[in-house]
Amino acid sequence: MGDAAMTRSLALVATGPAVLLAAALLPPLRPAGAAALAVGWLLLRRAHRPEAIAWTAVLPIGLVLPWPDLLGADVPLGEAGCVDPLSAIAVRRVAVGLFGLALVAVLAQANGSSARELGLRRPGGPEAVAALACAVAVAAGGLWIGPWLAQPFFGRLDFPTPPAALVPAVAFGLANGVLEEVGYRGAMQAWLARAMPLRWAIALQGLAFGIVHAGPEVLALLPAHIALMGALGVAGGVVRARTGSLWLPIGAHVGADIALYVGLACRAAG
Repeated sequence: MGDAAMTRSLALVATGPAVLLAAALLPPLRPAGAAALAVGWLLLRRAHRPEAIAWTAVLPIGLVLPWPDLLGADVPLGEAGCVDPLSAIAVRRVAVGLFGLALVAVLAQANGSSARELGLRRPGGPEAVAALACAVAVAAGGLWIGPWLAQPFFGRLDFPTPPAALVPAVAFGLANGVLEEVGYRGAMQAWLARAMPLRWAIALQGLAFGIVHAGPEVLALLPAHIALMGALGVAGGVVRARTGSLWLPIGAHVGADIALYVGLACRAAG
């Protein structure tokens, strides 16, 4: 491959992740970014370009980013609303999770990707127990000290923790935690690693994860929040690369999102 062709190939590989990062950084661009990623991926696939895999890697997250524009943003429900097993927040996240995971499954089949490549090999007994214990520990810790840890970024968080809220919280945590781990540390990391060194793939998925979580609810220390979330994304990527498995990151993420649901939904409405 000549220098010009190599430069063009590298540019094509980089453009897909760049579109995702721009859409993550600027929420108004997310619908347009999703459309651009879908069209670019289709054109590259039709042309049988090997760079299409880098666009495939960011497509699942790119297509789920605009979901608040389509389904509505999450708003506090109050103590009475957050215990509803079919609360709007939980139902929306389950719908988004199912869509995103179905998309990953379709793309995996199209690209000859196995569950093992995505970090979803069948867990052994000790690994499954460790993932479950991690989910319980992180959820309990998040409900106990989460408001204190989050205060520098989100301001004072006062909310009850009614036991009945754990039913929709578990649904929310499973849907959101599994989707994000499979989307970032699974599909994005694995498929980007086909087109670039693994360390770059880990760094890119971590950067995207950090930027996506810089929503309008972050009231202060935004760069520190992005850096913290990005570091967590990179750490999860390293664990997934070294163990070959997503189950421990999934356990931690599901636990964190169980606590997130309670903090988000059970605050006073309005």
